[in-house]
Order: sequence, then structure tokens, then C-alpha cells
Amino acid sequence: MPVSMGTNGSCYTIMRVTGSGAVRAHLNSMGFNPGTQIMVISKLSGNVILAVKDTRVAINEEQARHILV
Repeated sequence: MPVSMGTNGSCYTIMRVTGSGAVRAHLNSMGFNPGTQIMVISKLSGNVILAVKDTRVAINEEQARHILV
């Protein structure tokens, strides 16, 4: 499922990153790689805040749909 459908406070493992080459490269550069553990911090008004590799990252819901967990 896309991480955009995840619940607040839940931890997930990234299974796949989809999208065009540019989208995948952008998400990979922020640490969203297959096998990486992430946690959904919150989902607010179209944005998703995730904990990845000891940092918090805010991405929009469209980008979050490309991260499959």
C-alpha cells in the first residue's frame, strides 16, 4: 500500500518506490529506499510527515503515493 494510506504512529518498511525516473531519484535522495524503515508522524492537509533515518521529512501526498510499504 502507499505510505499515504498509513496511520499516524505506525512503522513500515519500504518495499518499492514508483514513479518516473526523476520522482524516484528525488525520493531516493531523501532516503526513501527499499528496505528502509519509516514511521508516519502525521498527515495534515495534503502533506505527510515521515521519520526516516533519524530525521523528519515532509512530503506532499502525491509523492507519498509513490512510496509503497
